[in-house]
Amino acid sequence: MDRFPIGFWNYTKTGDLGPEAVNDWADLGMTFALSPEYYEGCDKAAMLKILDACAARDIRVIVSDHRARWWSGDTEEECEAHFRAAYDDFGRHPAVMGFHIGDEPTTEEKFAAAARANRIQLKIAPELTPHLNFLPYWKGQEETILKAPTFEDWARRFTAESGIRILCYDCYTQMNPEEEGTHQYFTNLRKFAAGAEAAGIAPWTTLLSVGHFRYRVPSEDDLRWQLNTAVASGMKGILWFFVYEREPVSNYRLPPIDEFGERTETFYRLSRVNRHFLHQFGDFFLHAEHRGTYHTGKSFGDYPLFEAGKTDEVLTDVTCPQGVPGVVGLFTLNGDKYAAVVNNSVKESGQFVLHVPKDTRVFERFTWNHACVRLKDACWDACYYETEDELCGGDWLAPGQMKVYRIGK
Repeated sequence: MDRFPIGFWNYTKTGDLGPEAVNDWADLGMTFALSPEYYEGCDKAAMLKILDACAARDIRVIVSDHRARWWSGDTEEECEAHFRAAYDDFGRHPAVMGFHIGDEPTTEEKFAAAARANRIQLKIAPELTPHLNFLPYWKGQEETILKAPTFEDWARRFTAESGIRILCYDCYTQMNPEEEGTHQYFTNLRKFAAGAEAAGIAPWTTLLSVGHFRYRVPSEDDLRWQLNTAVASGMKGILWFFVYEREPVSNYRLPPIDEFGERTETFYRLSRVNRHFLHQFGDFFLHAEHRGTYHTGKSFGDYPLFEAGKTDEVLTDVTCPQGVPGVVGLFTLNGDKYAAVVNNSVKESGQFVLHVPKDTRVFERFTWNHACVRLKDACWDACYYETEDELCGGDWLAPGQMKVYRIGK
């Protein structure tokens, strides 16, 4: 993709939505989408109209065709024949980035079938990127499901067996009322980022955009916090669960588009969060290399705390006088070093200050207009001061807000 991947789980049936629905996807700031579900009896022309509309709006598509699923046949020959038919129908369309293989394998047989499906898709369509989604991580999963000494060992092994290019999963515990859910959220970010790095592939995560069960309806602060903490933790692609209510079930409530097909307040919140991120940061995080993530004030999910004078040779500390916790993601791009600083609270604002040695030559902040400006010369809203030994600068950050700084000797 030539834009940072932000997409969503769809679940509608092919034919339920016309091509005009793609305008909603574009207005939400989506750069890719899972297509409506396509299976026997669906209208091929209706799917092609959706794909045409996506191509016109520069939205890439993961086609959710049941012929591409890992259970599409009992034998490799059957699976290959089914996928070839799906590929012949849709795979050469310019909007298509790949086909969806399936969701959350849980047994050795399902993992093996998913790996086989991925190999088949790469054999027939090496130019595409298949999509497979995994369960969130929980302690002990290595023994009970993954059958590997460590999570990283499993990620390396499954990547070698399947050829997957993306390590994608979902986790929603961050919207539970207890802090334990936040710890579980960050544990997943840490595990999947490390697993993807070990396997040499890209980590993606699915975040929550609809209240259900004990998960609260995400506020705009919640949505911003989820996106920015995920990206600062190394995620290279984002999905949102989900956009369409379709019909009321359980206690699902206030997705972006409700059971009446109408835009809700969540639609406008998610639109602002996605589009703000893409406007200011999207190209950077698409290309930058993730060097590590640290927490300040308080560690969640066993992330290491940023240690003053030890974690980084140039960025000597990140502080917040109000005591609000933070996330610091370290990145490199074109030989330059960057720090992405996120307010790790969904309730409180705080002033986050970066500290660097007095002789630091490059101490800059990303602006809204895609430029890097010296903090010393930044507009009125930046914090900047000097001590005998340090340059100090930063910003007030709203809950979940992120700023990116370029720092170098």
